[in-house]
Amino acid sequence: MLIALIAIPDSGLQAQDQETETKMRDAGAAVEVYKTTEDAEGAPVSLNAYVFYPADHKPTDRRSAIVFFFGGGWKNGTPNQFVEHCKYLASRGMVAMTADYRVLNRQGTKALKCVADGKSAVRWIRQQADRLGVDPERIVAGGGSAGGHVAACTGVIKGLDESGENTSVSSRPDALALFNPAVVLAGIDDRPPLDPEKVAGLPERMGTDPKALSPIHHIGAEAPPTIIFHGKADATVPYWTVQEYCGAMEKAGGDCELVGFEGQGHGFFNHGRGDNSSYETSIRQLDRFLVKHGFLEPPRSQDSPRLTTIDLSNDVDRQVIVDREPGQYLGHPTTCLLEDGKTMLCVYPKGHGRGGIVYKRSDDGGLTWSDRLPTPENWSTSKEVPTLHRVIGPDGTKRIIMWSGLYPARLAVSENDGLDWSPLKPVGNWGGIVVMGFVEALQTGPGHYLAMFHDDGRFFAADGKRSDTFTLYKTFSTDGGLTWSAPQSVYQSSDVHLCEPGCIRSPDGKRLAVLLRENARRKTSHIIFSDDEGKTWSSPREVPLALTGDRHTGKYTADGRLFISYRCQSPVQSRKDRVFEGDWVGWVGTWDDLVEGRDGQYFVRLGDNTKGADTAYPGVEVLPDDTIVTTTYGHWTKGEQPYILSVRLKLSELDRR
Repeated sequence: MLIALIAIPDSGLQAQDQETETKMRDAGAAVEVYKTTEDAEGAPVSLNAYVFYPADHKPTDRRSAIVFFFGGGWKNGTPNQFVEHCKYLASRGMVAMTADYRVLNRQGTKALKCVADGKSAVRWIRQQADRLGVDPERIVAGGGSAGGHVAACTGVIKGLDESGENTSVSSRPDALALFNPAVVLAGIDDRPPLDPEKVAGLPERMGTDPKALSPIHHIGAEAPPTIIFHGKADATVPYWTVQEYCGAMEKAGGDCELVGFEGQGHGFFNHGRGDNSSYETSIRQLDRFLVKHGFLEPPRSQDSPRLTTIDLSNDVDRQVIVDREPGQYLGHPTTCLLEDGKTMLCVYPKGHGRGGIVYKRSDDGGLTWSDRLPTPENWSTSKEVPTLHRVIGPDGTKRIIMWSGLYPARLAVSENDGLDWSPLKPVGNWGGIVVMGFVEALQTGPGHYLAMFHDDGRFFAADGKRSDTFTLYKTFSTDGGLTWSAPQSVYQSSDVHLCEPGCIRSPDGKRLAVLLRENARRKTSHIIFSDDEGKTWSSPREVPLALTGDRHTGKYTADGRLFISYRCQSPVQSRKDRVFEGDWVGWVGTWDDLVEGRDGQYFVRLGDNTKGADTAYPGVEVLPDDTIVTTTYGHWTKGEQPYILSVRLKLSELDRR
């Protein structure tokens, strides 16, 4: 059976003329011609994109972008429909635009050409990204009714591009924002047609078989994340059609959010409709969606409590020297607390990153430390930062593993809680930098683990060479950390250098967050989320400056708050405004602060590093009495080599301060 989708009533606007362009300029838009083409009679047609830039926008920026397509039943309509949406999103930091496209009443064209124009608009943004100050990997397409159909087609239907265009440049957006969209144009299941007369005319109106332009019939695994706003009382595009669409998206493994509006009909979301409450609700929900998927920074409330800054660097009573050797650089420690709540292990290199591995043990929760313990001979050949992790096999066997990175990545194993260790042995024909930033137990089965690391091309393969691209990799183990899968790319970019991942699981256990250093020093640190135990990840988004730095390591305390230790390292443009720049710092906040992008509660200096930013690859452990023991290296004495130091604290003590 076919499903008819009735057009919005004709607005009376028959042509896009100079008056329209003037109105758009008066609203603050820059006018760009994104395509020159022909109408149904072969006469030339120029199609405009009306671009709204953020107030502080620069051509060198890498902003996210959104393009809206107006509704009008593929017959009429005007780009003015989404002006207020564009203005709002530009105020939030996006490059927002509303695009003209060919329609029946002006150019005599059919829906097939509407879709071709939509694909051209997305491709044009990607091609002009450098000039527009846009990130070509963060482009959203949106629209209402027929315009929602156009946007949906750009996201899920292959082909239908304008002939002669450079199809090596993708016309698929990275997300979709659809308002009462027409997404079902052909039969599904045994649903009866809504209006036989309109069904009969649908092939003529489309200019092709309606199924070829029916988004629901083309959904695949590559469909971009989508949010749909729809009135539950819509008599033009029935609500059940978008329910079916989201169901098909989810069945294909995609991400589709449906926001339904009780009692609302077609076009409910438009600015100026009623008291604007539906517009305001939908734009807030769109904002939330764009933040979630990394297209917008979280909004900053003027009423948010101010971040408290605390300096503990002179509280020597909190400090324990783990190891110090005159004239010898000691750096980059990792700790591991055993289940008894008091046995703590620590490893670190004799040198900056690379160097022979030193191993120590504490039997009293880090208050005192053993002498340096014997290690296998080839630990002296470690090329990079060693990291310790507790793992448990599918049969319940407890082990501790120690990674050593660069090429090839190597692993040492202890099966008696660190009393004895194996030599370092290659894990596979691959390597990377800071292997591993974390090892996280997964809920997919006993002995299942996820780990992440990064590389810049030098160490992933034996013959690697440095490149401008940083790649974040993930690898999995199903045997308790003894063997690991071939690494897969999670994210790569030559502009944003994301690296040194640190993982935190949500309090309910259902979600993973990974905090990432931004090594190009152009942006703040980033965060990504996974809702499927690391199989897929959200687009990276920036975190507040308060949480920006390197090598984040975090643990929960008894009251559910997070303590995260890291090096305070800011984007170049922010360094003069940042207290404790280059020092060892901690952050106190909540999981919700991470999700919502809030500043958190406390920003704490743990150690005053006296040389540049050469400090802070931290271990963080929480003892049974809720004491936090965090450990790192730094130039704690001016003019001397760095050494290993622990700081002990409780959040209740910070609360009193």
